[in-house]
Amino acid sequence: MNSLYELLGIEKTADQTEIKRGYFNQVRKYPPEQFPKEFKALRVAYETLSDEKKRDEYDRIGAMSDVVATVFREAQRANKLGMHNTASGMYRSILKNNPKLTKVKEEYAWSLMAEGKSGKATEVWESLYNQEPDNKEYAIGLAWSYVDRGWRNKAVAQFRRTLEIDSHNVHCWTGLLQSLSEGGEWENAKKTCRDALETLGENCDYIPLYVHAFLLFAKEDNNNSAEVYLQKILALTRAGKVTKQMDIDKAIMEMLHAILEFHLLNFFPYIKEIVAYLPNRDKKLMEFLGEINHAYIIESLPEKGFSDLLHDLFVALTGKSDHDYDRQQQLVIEWIILSERKAYIPQIARLKKEVPDLYAMHKDFFDEVMRTHNPEKMMRERDKHLSKLGGGNRDLEDEEKAEPIRRAAPKVGRNDPCPCGSGKKYKKCCGA
Repeated sequence: MNSLYELLGIEKTADQTEIKRGYFNQVRKYPPEQFPKEFKALRVAYETLSDEKKRDEYDRIGAMSDVVATVFREAQRANKLGMHNTASGMYRSILKNNPKLTKVKEEYAWSLMAEGKSGKATEVWESLYNQEPDNKEYAIGLAWSYVDRGWRNKAVAQFRRTLEIDSHNVHCWTGLLQSLSEGGEWENAKKTCRDALETLGENCDYIPLYVHAFLLFAKEDNNNSAEVYLQKILALTRAGKVTKQMDIDKAIMEMLHAILEFHLLNFFPYIKEIVAYLPNRDKKLMEFLGEINHAYIIESLPEKGFSDLLHDLFVALTGKSDHDYDRQQQLVIEWIILSERKAYIPQIARLKKEVPDLYAMHKDFFDEVMRTHNPEKMMRERDKHLSKLGGGNRDLEDEEKAEPIRRAAPKVGRNDPCPCGSGKKYKKCCGA
């Protein structure tokens, strides 16, 4: 690969004027519209060499021996493959003899965090940050290491210090929101969220920020803001931004849980469309999506002209809170449907045609309702089941229990004298 100097067509001794001139000369040859990949490489080269500290770091790495340079590249490769323990060992071997290579130390710190060694990572970040407190990469790295260690208050303070250096750092805003939310500081988090979106502007395309915003504002009674953020996530997903930025499956699961928790099934179509744009879909996510899709269809039954009682029947069928209560509710609703069978037959027929998935959930009962000539028998069966569950037909529950029949005279035994006065035993006289 060409060095950064070669990319800009300049010598290693070039000053800032020559670096800028070399950059613009190359951009004329490779305009971003026609050569996006080449332009990106040119931009990286310019940003590195025009910053004295970054240039010095680049020159030091370039001055490493071939062996050390090879180890460094292999460490980077191991990190990309998820072999963080191996990468950390390689970085340590380089730093043992080259402790001033801060770029290597920075990558070592990230590798330690990926490895789960947040304590050691914090030590490395603190040493870097103390050397250069105005370096935004070191500042935010230290903040995230505090998050990993569970030091929420320290993380909040460090994220705020980082935003003083770089107020447009979306990763920093997201980390701050995460720390505030985990601490239960909802009002502070919502204010911070508004500040972030105002600072970053309408062109911000960082999806994790809008996910945090949706989750925060979904808790409110007025969900207008939450819907706006969900629409923004959908627009960015359509534009293909999602795969480059985050673990979208985890984010969608969090939003689905919020929709269930706060009874916001009207937002479900947005999530469903977002998932439709994903190139890869997690199996657990799709299973959970299917469950909520059922809940969404059930919730929309009254809007489609179906009886509230049918809606309540499916809620009882899919209930997970109290099995006995849901079963009792189911039996009561079935009893009512049977008692008004003629009125419900058209609705059940339409349900079978328009919402076959729901019909299939309780097919045996619906089929029996449609074809039975003895609904009273089915009602009695449900009364028996309700009695076993401690309930019963609610119409019968209101009736007073009949008084037991009491005999007017003592009971006569079979071998006792017959009360008629014949002198015979009762069994051979009137008792015969």
